[in-house]
Amino acid sequence: MRILLVSGSFPPMQCGIGDYTALLAQAMSRYTNLKIAVLTHTSISSTLTPQNIETLAIAENWSWAEIGQLLSAIKQWKPNIIHFQFPTQGYGKQKLPWVLPLALATYGYPIVQTWHEYVLQNQGLADWKNCLLYLPNVLTPGGLIVVRPDYTKHLPSIYRLLVASKELRFIPNASAIPSITLLDKTRQEIRNEIAEGQKFIAYFGFALPAKGVELLFEVLDPQQHYLVLICELNQSDAYHAMLLERIRSTHWSTKSKVTGFLGAEHVGRLLAAADAIILPFRKGGGSWNTSLQAASQQGTFVLTTSNEQHGYDEHNNIYYAQPDNLAEMRQALATYTGHRIPAKNSKEWERIARDHVELYSKVVSR
Repeated sequence: MRILLVSGSFPPMQCGIGDYTALLAQAMSRYTNLKIAVLTHTSISSTLTPQNIETLAIAENWSWAEIGQLLSAIKQWKPNIIHFQFPTQGYGKQKLPWVLPLALATYGYPIVQTWHEYVLQNQGLADWKNCLLYLPNVLTPGGLIVVRPDYTKHLPSIYRLLVASKELRFIPNASAIPSITLLDKTRQEIRNEIAEGQKFIAYFGFALPAKGVELLFEVLDPQQHYLVLICELNQSDAYHAMLLERIRSTHWSTKSKVTGFLGAEHVGRLLAAADAIILPFRKGGGSWNTSLQAASQQGTFVLTTSNEQHGYDEHNNIYYAQPDNLAEMRQALATYTGHRIPAKNSKEWERIARDHVELYSKVVSR
């Protein structure tokens, strides 16, 4: 079977869904009866892609002017199935990626889509505009993969009816960060180097308003904690600029560090060495958050927020606080910081690849 993955972003571009696409491609490439290619942005070099994955790096900005070139490349590669990822940062504000699945379906190509986020987050005007953007996707026949549980409950009723005819699968995602087991001596050396005897608290993930990064400065105490932000902060971004100003103008100027972009192995080592990891999502997180998955598999105590779970999960060493409940977060941090369980060696990508291949076979045979 020839499988063409389509993603606006792909490593080394910085996008969680791009990372997901790369790991999915790698996991499926182990199947000897599959041929995998990725249609993505022109900036991606084939030299950075594993040899058994082909890259069609031809989309410069996903504009309507490129549709002929994209269709020609797809026709030439002759896929048995085309699998789109939505949304990705690489698509930008272009509309073509959302129309392309339906257009290709009319040419007879079997189509699968993965929706990584809720189509309708809230009820605001911007949310409804985003919802309308997905209308061609809803009308596209084929398979639909979602990574969040009870996904259809969050769809508008008309969309719920329209997707009922699709081959719908809930396939939970997994972390792009490896599980790391450190010797106690190595862990202490990393702590001493970074935090100089203070409690080493880490944040990992993209710095976005929905992630609640600014709450870290309210929950943590610079007299006790050394904060490591494992992310990029750029002065040109208004939210990032606010965070950088917060750091520069307070005691955090000497009690925190922004690492910038790091490789997966380096991120794993820092998470495994930390005394605690805090992910204060403003609207609550869950199993679909890959940053939460990356944190929890290291065995380090994780403090996060949720609207569905509450309290301490001993098995996973995670405390779920109510979103924006700063007092509860401070108390949980004081109680559980430093507590550790054995790191988990995950084989989740094997499961994800298997579930995808099963769905592809089902869609192709329809």
